[in-house]
Amino acid sequence: MPKYYPINLNLEGKKCVVVGAGSVAERKVRRLLECGARVEVVAPVATRRLEKLARAGKITLKKKHISLRDIDNSFLVISATGDRRINNLVSRYCQENRILVNVADSPYECNFTLPSIIKRGDLLIGISTSGASPALAKKIRKDLEKIFGKEYAAFLSLMKRLRPKVIAKIENLNTRKKFFEKAVSRGIIQLLKRGKEKQVKGKLEQMLKNVR
Repeated sequence: MPKYYPINLNLEGKKCVVVGAGSVAERKVRRLLECGARVEVVAPVATRRLEKLARAGKITLKKKHISLRDIDNSFLVISATGDRRINNLVSRYCQENRILVNVADSPYECNFTLPSIIKRGDLLIGISTSGASPALAKKIRKDLEKIFGKEYAAFLSLMKRLRPKVIAKIENLNTRKKFFEKAVSRGIIQLLKRGKEKQVKGKLEQMLKNVR
């Protein structure tokens, strides 16, 4: 198996093509849209949900058999047709033209794989087994979902607003680092888990006020 380099991609406004329009492709499309990608789907038949997204103008749906010209100028391609011949054709074309390509359930035809994801607001945790066992990645994701709840999204929302104030006030990098470490370690997450967001906000602002 290849040794993968973990990376988060900015897909905002980039052309991303999904070949196929079944239930697997639908999941891929939904994730791409969440990342702000400009999504094009190519398939003779599409699910009702993909048809609805196309009517709403959220995706471009080409109801036809794939032509390699449909892939040109793409930043990223996902092939999820269930047809090995088409998937292989798409994979080879993309790799020859230096386009990022993922083939569902066929890691050897990919030049990147998609991790199992936990998303809590701005918190994004990816679990990958490098294609060796997607089932294990799914199990680990379910285990971690019990640990990382919506309180982490609330914490990051607060920190996103507070961080510029911290950077503006605390010039010393070491002092700034200690502040952020204290913000995480002082039972803040537990308070947020109990719905005490207003209390946490006051506590963090008081911490910043007390920095000398």
